[in-house]
Amino acid sequence: MSDPILVEVLERASSWPQRDRAKLVAAARLIEAQQAAAPDLNEDDWVIVDRRAEAAAHGDIATDKEVAAFFGRFTKT
Repeated sequence: MSDPILVEVLERASSWPQRDRAKLVAAARLIEAQQAAAPDLNEDDWVIVDRRAEAAAHGDIATDKEVAAFFGRFTKT
């Protein structure tokens, strides 16, 4: 490993309680999954993705029917 700060953090983490080590592992796995899913997205992009996912989880995103009705107002029939 070439990053001395990362090595230092991981060495300290080895003495953390199991619950905290599990959180670190989960965070690392999330980062790996994000990199694998969309390697071109930067941190700002992921903030947007996370906010939109949270909004969707709370029902704050329009349904397909609502979107169609909205845009239907602007199309000529």
